[in-house]
Amino acid sequence: MNIQRYFLETNSKLDLIPAECGIANLKIEESEKKDPQFCKFLYQKIGEDFYWKDRLAWSLKEWENYLNQSKLKFCVAKVGEDVAGFYEYLNHEDIKEVEISYFGIFKEYFGKGLGGYLLTHALRSGWNHKPNRIWVHTCTLDHPHALRNYIARGMNIFKKEKVRV
Repeated sequence: MNIQRYFLETNSKLDLIPAECGIANLKIEESEKKDPQFCKFLYQKIGEDFYWKDRLAWSLKEWENYLNQSKLKFCVAKVGEDVAGFYEYLNHEDIKEVEISYFGIFKEYFGKGLGGYLLTHALRSGWNHKPNRIWVHTCTLDHPHALRNYIARGMNIFKKEKVRV
């Protein structure tokens, strides 16, 4: 199967086009990263429809090692006590970049504005590290609105590639 991969970036926090969300009782919290089973669950459940497979074979110890990186930030969106989505990013201080490594929401929140709001939160949080840029990649296997969401928040495509999976 051939897919199109897109790499997007933003080079200024002034380029952010924020999105609002009217979901009642919505909060976004930074995870303490102490529960690798929970993080693995989010990756598996949200990624099952989007061909996320890189980490499926990871043991809980590998998850724990990944989560223990000081450069990793892991945030969870909740509506009341129900988990609605998450994002994670790596703050590459040495090269002054923030990489949004994973980002997703549960199906029941599709079309409710949560994706744009959560991405706004991720970008604002990333800019707190004062990087030269924040970047992400997406592909045609991701949610059909993923690319549009990144562009709508002010990110620009800087590279495209066709990949065989």
